[in-house]
Amino acid sequence: MPRFVGAKLARQLVLGIDVGTSSVKALFLEPSSKFILRDEIKLKVTRVGKAAEQDPLEYLSAVQQLVRRNQELVSDVIAIGLSGQTPTVICIDNKGNPTSPALIWQDSRAEREAKDLAERFGNPIKIVGTSLPWAASACPAKLFWLSRNFPDVIANTRWILQPKDFLGFHITGRAISDPWSSKGLCNVQTLEPIDQLLEYVGWDREVVPELAMGYESRGETSDYSADHFGFPIGIPVSVGWSDAMSAMFALGVMQRPTSFIITGTSAIVGTSSPNSPEDGANLYVIPTSCSPLAVTYGPTQMSGGAISWMANVLKISEEELISNGSADQGDSAPTFLPYISGERAPLWRSDIRGRLVDIDISHNQSSFARAVMEGISWAERQVIEESERLTKTHSDEVVLGGHAGNDLRWESVRARTLGRSLLRYEDPDITTRGAAMLAYTMITKDLSKSFFSLSVEAVTKDATQLDVEYANRNYKKFISSQESLLSEISRDGDK
Repeated sequence: MPRFVGAKLARQLVLGIDVGTSSVKALFLEPSSKFILRDEIKLKVTRVGKAAEQDPLEYLSAVQQLVRRNQELVSDVIAIGLSGQTPTVICIDNKGNPTSPALIWQDSRAEREAKDLAERFGNPIKIVGTSLPWAASACPAKLFWLSRNFPDVIANTRWILQPKDFLGFHITGRAISDPWSSKGLCNVQTLEPIDQLLEYVGWDREVVPELAMGYESRGETSDYSADHFGFPIGIPVSVGWSDAMSAMFALGVMQRPTSFIITGTSAIVGTSSPNSPEDGANLYVIPTSCSPLAVTYGPTQMSGGAISWMANVLKISEEELISNGSADQGDSAPTFLPYISGERAPLWRSDIRGRLVDIDISHNQSSFARAVMEGISWAERQVIEESERLTKTHSDEVVLGGHAGNDLRWESVRARTLGRSLLRYEDPDITTRGAAMLAYTMITKDLSKSFFSLSVEAVTKDATQLDVEYANRNYKKFISSQESLLSEISRDGDK
């Protein structure tokens, strides 16, 4: 039965909320029409040395502001989907109060703890249920660091949540997460807390929240959420997925085997497949116990971050750098290793630094801009090729999302570095759209129907033979430069 407000037929909207690093975003979509409205509230990050923290209460304040200034739309929402940055550690007491700042994914203070975990447990597959690099950014290392440095936090903490789950707790009153977002706290195959690991890092299994699939409901908006946020009572709220998984969902990665690149400050790169590889080595593997398809992927350290850095060095805007780099028609460009703040996948080395190789007198500002753009894409190609090798698959096209999908100037760069056809999604809200799809799935009970109802149409670009030849020739130079860098570091370490 349709609802009416006066003489006006009320909309039935789904709301996606993404708790990101730089902002909290809201996306209102109507499945039966083209209606769309987006909004966001910026967030602060406190950075001191290797520390990167946020105040979890700012996430709640941001949602309050978003609801307040979109109240008319909120009254027509029939389901809410959540997504958010991971791996971030938020410790709360039994009332939902934070017992420490949020240690976000960029916090790298737990480097020693990560090494200790690697030495103690070795290959993580048996204990975690999937490949999980023992990185300083991951939750186990962060929890180990907290127990060593702030034991009082342990005494005051009831649950450990991700940002989307912290928001979900305050909207529904239930501490629930999906297994992939809580990897390292739980075994992603058995969905049970990892007692041996938690005991080693100084925590109790009781801090692990209840687990459910991201597309399932965590409950409904409560009286508290009506009073504190302004949501109508009784709206279903999804458990939600990480920002990476939500973006994958919105790009069709969960619907069919796909190789993909999703870019922002960093990049998420990988391949989906029907079955998981036996060992993901230096990549993450989302198993089918957590996702409709297995996804073998890795996050790079710098994508947009490298653009910002070089723009600052050249004293031009980021827009100018991208325009200059994409338009450069020189015979060659330097080879850029984009490790200006270390690298995550597939190297997982926080100690390495970037390089510009093969600079000559013909190179100019545009050459350096092009080199940075190509270097970012070479690093993404390395992750794609590794993920395809592990999954024994190959895709003739690469799906692009995030900044990679929205900026046409990157299209020619990625065609001549990846050497494949491109399927580009022009959507500024790819992660939040994925959250909205999760919301709609609670209504349809069908992931595919939700995807096709709310997805945007992709744009295709075929790689030319010249693109393929350039890509293969210069990718070899990138790998050779990387090997030289790693060899030099190894020799220096042996001295």
